Amino acid sequence: MDTNNRLSRCECWYRMLDAFMQESAPAIDEVIAKICQKIKQFIPVRFAAIFYYDPWKNGYSLKTDDSELEKLTVGTLPDSIASKDDSVEAGDEVFVCPSSLQSLLLPLRDEEKKLGFLFIATDVITDWCRKECRTIAEEISGQLRIISNYIHTAKNNYNHRILYRVTSSFHASIHTKDVLEEIISTLQNVYPGFDYYLYLSQEFPGADDLPTKELIYNDNVTNRFSVHAFLTGEVQYEQIKETCESNLYIPLKGKQGVYGVLQIYASTVTAFPAEEVDFITLLANEAGNAMENARLYQQSKQLIEDLQLINETSHTLNSNLRLIETTTFVNRQIKDKFGAEEIGFILFKEDSEEEYEVLDGSTDYFLSSKAKQFLGNTLELLKKQHDAVFIGDFSIKYPDIFLPYHSVMAIPMIQSKQIKGAIFVLHSDAYYFSFEAFKLIQSLVHHSTLAFVNSMLREQLEHLVITDYLTSLYSRKYLDERLQEHLAEDEQGAFLLIDIDDFKKFNDTYGHELGDELIIQVASIIKGHLGIDDFAARWGGEELAVYLPNASIDDGMDTAHQLVQQVEAFTEPTVTISVGVSYWNKGQDQRSGNVFDRADEALYQAKELGKNCVVKAKCIGELK
Repeated sequence: MDTNNRLSRCECWYRMLDAFMQESAPAIDEVIAKICQKIKQFIPVRFAAIFYYDPWKNGYSLKTDDSELEKLTVGTLPDSIASKDDSVEAGDEVFVCPSSLQSLLLPLRDEEKKLGFLFIATDVITDWCRKECRTIAEEISGQLRIISNYIHTAKNNYNHRILYRVTSSFHASIHTKDVLEEIISTLQNVYPGFDYYLYLSQEFPGADDLPTKELIYNDNVTNRFSVHAFLTGEVQYEQIKETCESNLYIPLKGKQGVYGVLQIYASTVTAFPAEEVDFITLLANEAGNAMENARLYQQSKQLIEDLQLINETSHTLNSNLRLIETTTFVNRQIKDKFGAEEIGFILFKEDSEEEYEVLDGSTDYFLSSKAKQFLGNTLELLKKQHDAVFIGDFSIKYPDIFLPYHSVMAIPMIQSKQIKGAIFVLHSDAYYFSFEAFKLIQSLVHHSTLAFVNSMLREQLEHLVITDYLTSLYSRKYLDERLQEHLAEDEQGAFLLIDIDDFKKFNDTYGHELGDELIIQVASIIKGHLGIDDFAARWGGEELAVYLPNASIDDGMDTAHQLVQQVEAFTEPTVTISVGVSYWNKGQDQRSGNVFDRADEALYQAKELGKNCVVKAKCIGELK
């Protein structure tokens, strides 16, 4: 009779098992409910249930077909009972409320993992009932073992399909944002009851739309699990017993480093099963590798763009630009590429009382007096350390120096191991420039320095060609060329021809060296009387010349008289000068020869009149 009953039960279990296997999405709760129904058919008991092991809770949850039993018993099996290997006959530890029912708890055994316990409750548990329950427990153990293995295999296959699909998606993307969106979306589909957050080690474009948190490294961090996961590259688990909440921190790890941490917050589970952690870790590792590849791609792309920028800049700067053209071009490149607000081009001056000069092409701040303290201190630092300066927040590092800008880069222009000058780049926001931007600007300045130096040398050479070596006034040839331009464009102008009186006698008396010094003194006085558009030249020997664009004859005469007075008053030894002044306007013959000849004739008359005076040239037509 017992053998027939057992065969009948086993046939029933296998039919249920076969039906379970045929389902596309088998549910363990439904199977256990059916098992409990069958148990009550095989043996006369009031209640039948299974405390099934739930890895997410790391405990045993009640599964039954009877809602009344759920009200009488606790939802999970107490640890004090679950830890016992033998069967338990008790009511107080299992039932919440007093009951006259007798209960029996039998382990469902599996050599490899925990399965659960069979729970029976009825008015009186007889020896026959106890014996049958043990037999049924053995039979159910085998069936649950098969079901558990089947579910485990099905879950693994499902996870592998997801992993394959997601990995393919990851590595088809060249944007880190797409990778991060994919991993969050996948996890939300697989584990919909959890919340997900990303701790990122750096800024990623578009990541603002994702559930990100700040990864803080300092000693005051409130969440050390995320930092520990990032620094060690190992999974971290946090369990909050008071609220039965759990957090899992999994690093997004590539081959070259960790790029962030994935946080999974579970408000309804007390543990993360090891198999699930392994799956999520594989997913996170694939995401980390994909992020790394995307980052390397973006870096390669950026490197190509940087090299193109350097190549374009070098090519343009090596096309014999003038200095103002060079500074203007570099200014535009830096503003467009790096978003700088202020750019300064500083050149150290040799053989000058002033330490440096601010070149044309610099922005307004560097041309103002407000920049002097900042420039003085920073240039001194550049000279001292012979290297670039990169400051994220200037106000913190140098609180005593006022600067309305926080982000500062100062890159020296070094040629033949000597600092020729520096390029300054400023922005009002703190930490505005990245370290990559700083390295790129360094490279840009390095490749630009030769062009800057060549432009300066070329302009110095041009200045030497058009400048008299003794007086630093223009040469006669240059004055003649400039005069031709003004005669073609202006409405009028005045020309002054100046001669130092009795200069040959002075040279014979004091010597040529002091004679040269005297010419320099007179030239210096002339420079002091020149307007912005006026220019002077050494005409030859002790003769000097001044041209006043768009000046009237009265303007020319006033300037000449002032020069005569100043030379006599401020030369040592004292000398005097004679000046001939000519004038032209649009109604006259506008050849430079006429202007020069008439001034020369007036100068001759000044000499005839006793020197140390000014004579106005005759108008055209009066000249004989």
